[in-house]
Amino acid sequence: MTHDVVLAVHVAAGVLGVVLGPLVVWRAYRRRVGRLAAGYHGAVAAVCISALGLAALDVARLWWLLPISLGTYALVLRGVLAGRGHRPGWAASAVRGYGGAYIALWTAIVVVSAGTSVLTWLLPAILGTPVVELLAARAHREPAMINAGD
Repeated sequence: MTHDVVLAVHVAAGVLGVVLGPLVVWRAYRRRVGRLAAGYHGAVAAVCISALGLAALDVARLWWLLPISLGTYALVLRGVLAGRGHRPGWAASAVRGYGGAYIALWTAIVVVSAGTSVLTWLLPAILGTPVVELLAARAHREPAMINAGD
C-alpha cells in the first residue's frame, strides 16, 4: 500500500514536470521566470523525494535512485537560484539548470520504459544537451533580442 501511494505521487509529479519543463526552460530563455518555474521546482522536488521514498522501500534494488535524485534536484535548484539572482549570465544558468533537470526526468522515463542499456541511459542527454546548450548560449549572447516582441 505505501509503495503504491509513493509510486502514484512519483508518477503524477513526473508527468507535471514533463509538461512544465519545456515551458519553464523557454521562459528562462526569455528571462521570464516566475510562478511556472516555482511549479516546476515543486514537481521535480516531489519526483526526487518520492524516488528517495521508493528507494527506502527497496534499498537493495533501488539504491541508485539516491544519487540520481540528488543530482536532479541540484539541477533544478541551479535554475531556481539563477532565476532569483538576476546576475550577469543568470538566464543561461537557469536554462542549463531547468533543462538539465528536464533531461534527467526523460532519462528516468526512457530507462523505466525501454530497459537499462547504455543507450537508454545516454540517449536523453545526447538529444537534449545540444538543445539546452543552444538556448543557454543564445540567452547569454543576445540579451537585447530576448525580450523583443514580448
